[in-house]
Amino acid sequence: MATARRLVVFGGSGFVGSAICSSAVARGWSVISLTRRGEPYATQSGFVPAWVDKVDWRKGTPFDSTAYADLLPTSDAVVSTLGTLLENSYKEKGAVSPLGVAQGVLGNLLGDKGNPLRKGAKERSYEHLNRDAALAAFRAFAASAPSSPGALPSPFLFISAEDIFRPFIDSRYISTKREAENIIFSESLSPELARKIRPIFVRPSLIYHPHKNPFSTLPATVLSASSRVQSLLPSTLRVSSFFPQTPGLPPITSSMASLLTIPPIHVDTIGEAVCMAIEDESVRGVMGVKEMRGLVGYDDPYDLEGRETKGFAAGSSV
Repeated sequence: MATARRLVVFGGSGFVGSAICSSAVARGWSVISLTRRGEPYATQSGFVPAWVDKVDWRKGTPFDSTAYADLLPTSDAVVSTLGTLLENSYKEKGAVSPLGVAQGVLGNLLGDKGNPLRKGAKERSYEHLNRDAALAAFRAFAASAPSSPGALPSPFLFISAEDIFRPFIDSRYISTKREAENIIFSESLSPELARKIRPIFVRPSLIYHPHKNPFSTLPATVLSASSRVQSLLPSTLRVSSFFPQTPGLPPITSSMASLLTIPPIHVDTIGEAVCMAIEDESVRGVMGVKEMRGLVGYDDPYDLEGRETKGFAAGSSV
């Protein structure tokens, strides 16, 4: 039987966060969710799953450590799911709006970056949500993690992303996530934190669920077919062979090749993989789609050779 753990999830009522909370509750873990409003998870139709009653829903953000500082010293792991795909208001009642996404994508392609002085612009910015929120959560957890001899490093998981959305989405979406990864990884190597924190960077591709996010079903179906076709081609004919990945942020063509090559991932697969990564002390660094599918035991029909993520464990950079 798996050891009971105490897990803190920033953004536990969101699309990915709720899947992580559900998987953790199924393991008998104690789960605390911190969100801006502190409201329990519910589907778009208002349905409240049974597991919701087993989560401690609290109000708080990574930027206000007074809301959660007392929770961290006794927590075994922390997950930050916070982030934004677009800087416009592309959600309605917490759910992705197809019209909002379309407006954001069109604005980006036309070079409209919006008004940085508009009300709430900073709070919705990539820098604030994709980078700074993760750094604040990581640093607070690192400061509270025990340093007793023989103690195992405590997992800190950052829900990052595969680089698959450029040029449709502003490049700052992925660059700010990579900045957060690099800073967290660099700080975790310090003599003070190397034995205290085990950083894991979760990089999903297009995330889908036919019921929780119906809008994701069609693109997921198309991209699954594309990935399957690519896996059947000789390696020299795959799009990835024409646009190889490079250190740092690769060209846009590489991002588009990844979109066509890396299969979408079900949100529940992410939730299960995150919990398994917390349990498995050997998991650290980058955990891409291939690693997640392998971790949960998929008999994977997709050959992701050539698009394999590079892990931090060997000292490589993004």
